[in-house]
Amino acid sequence: MGLFKKKEKKELEPQYIMSDLNTPMLNYKVYVMSKQEKLINFLIAFIAGGVLGLIFYGGQFRDSDGIATKATMISNIIIFISVGLIASKIFFPLRCKQLHDKRQRELTKQFRSMLESLAVSLSSGMNMSESLISTHGDLKVEYSENAYIVTEVKEMIDGIQNNIPIENKMASFGERSEIEDIKNFGNVFAICYRAGGNMKDIVRRTNNIISEKIEINEEIETALSSNKMQFNAMMVIPIVIVLLLKTMSSSFAASFATVPGIIATTIAIGLFIAAYKLGQKITDIKG
Repeated sequence: MGLFKKKEKKELEPQYIMSDLNTPMLNYKVYVMSKQEKLINFLIAFIAGGVLGLIFYGGQFRDSDGIATKATMISNIIIFISVGLIASKIFFPLRCKQLHDKRQRELTKQFRSMLESLAVSLSSGMNMSESLISTHGDLKVEYSENAYIVTEVKEMIDGIQNNIPIENKMASFGERSEIEDIKNFGNVFAICYRAGGNMKDIVRRTNNIISEKIEINEEIETALSSNKMQFNAMMVIPIVIVLLLKTMSSSFAASFATVPGIIATTIAIGLFIAAYKLGQKITDIKG
């Protein structure tokens, strides 16, 4: 029950959070698809699900000679639409999680770039305000005007110019990011900045820690890449085998249309989905 409430609460998280400057800032805790993303992903899941539904459940109500009847055509349409809709409903949260995780990885790398540029600026004798302005220019060249980190640094600069403490802006970014390293940096930054600590050393050390983490994760991903390819191939092979057998053997295809065949197919699909989820958990590396 507690887990359900936690998930429900996360789904109610707003896509944007208003800042002290009344600017809508992205809430990285949730990923909300655009209309175009929703349409594309719906069509992909719907068509893929419908095709798989026909492979495993299609061809019902054939006559004694194995020839498709009108009932076969109608059942195929119903199966395609039904399984397609179920697949899209299952696929959407999975795809949202994939896009959310991808954005978190991008944000972590962009944050590392920010720390690198900020460390260089602070080492050259600039104060924090001047360093952020210099960093903002560097990040615009490295990424783009609309990059996550460019928007965040611009908000920090605007905050300083409007007499809003930089530590508040940094802490807000860390809280919205849902990334432990950024959140910890925001907390340490706030404490040390108020106490007049060595910001240059803090920025450099944080950059080194994050860089090491990213490098380790990339090495692990490289080591697992071949296993992930084998896993994906193993997920596709059973579908291909069933499709070939149903296409090449009418008697084998007819066995799928029986009640025992449908039950066996459903059980097999359940095991197939369970194996896929287990495989995803095994190969999912947390940073």
